[in-house]
Amino acid sequence: MSSTQTQHKRRQPRSLYHPVYWPTWAGIALFRLLSWLPYRSQLAFGRQCGRILHGLLTKRRDIVRVNLALCFPEQSPEERNKVALHSFESMGMGVLEIAMAWWGKDPRAHCECTIKGLEHIREALRRGRGVLLCGAHLHAAELAGRFMALEQPVAIVYRPQNDIVADMVANRCRSRYYSELIQHRDMRGILRALARNQVVWYAPDIDAGSKRSVFAPFFGVPASSLTATSRLAKVSGAALVPCFYYRRADGSGYDIEVGEALDHFPSGDMIEDATRINRLIEGAVRRVPEQYFWQHRRFKSRPPGEPPLYRR
Repeated sequence: MSSTQTQHKRRQPRSLYHPVYWPTWAGIALFRLLSWLPYRSQLAFGRQCGRILHGLLTKRRDIVRVNLALCFPEQSPEERNKVALHSFESMGMGVLEIAMAWWGKDPRAHCECTIKGLEHIREALRRGRGVLLCGAHLHAAELAGRFMALEQPVAIVYRPQNDIVADMVANRCRSRYYSELIQHRDMRGILRALARNQVVWYAPDIDAGSKRSVFAPFFGVPASSLTATSRLAKVSGAALVPCFYYRRADGSGYDIEVGEALDHFPSGDMIEDATRINRLIEGAVRRVPEQYFWQHRRFKSRPPGEPPLYRR
């Protein structure tokens, strides 16, 4: 952390009820009120919010367009622009799904969710070494996690919010249905959970820089890919089980699909392992490209000698 970031952190008031946090509290109150809307009304409202954000967030819109051009070069610009708009609509729906996950008593009362492949998790747990449940940054992830936790105890790896009030609320809500919350940098915490034969759910499809990462193809484009998955599996002996989640196009609910544990993982070759994981995630994204978090600069880090792909 830089000295400027440290000073900024120190300037934050200790009291969560300091006036500087009142806008956050107001936003959270509105957020919770929206969770009381009927399910389909929440999705419709989220879709409209996403369309508004598509118009307002010009930098994020540019990031999405760059990502789609890299990953779907066979599509015309018009086709990619359509996917970009739908991605913002899906992101808006995803925000409302977070409210449903955090404050809904039981989401099964409002929409359907089919989970296929739970036997793969339970079979892996019989080995007694824990399960790394490998997901992706699909927009429905938060609500999918709530559904999954109703069937199988799950610990999650999460990235803390920048706002301490939002972080506190998120942790308090998630603690209601997840068995454990583990910060993304807490490798020892993840290993301890796996040693207790827990299911640890996380999504490795982020660009975290070049440290402890390798460049592996994602949609045929070299992408900085975490090696933590291989290292955790090697140290713990945990099984790596893929799990992806999709919002149904007809608005009736969700489908969660759990695959078989990967054989011969880790392989001993970090690039081969990262390529294998990226390929799994790519398959899920191709199924519902509009539901993926293209708003993230997935290709921010570049191999030596390659120019940056995004405008600063």
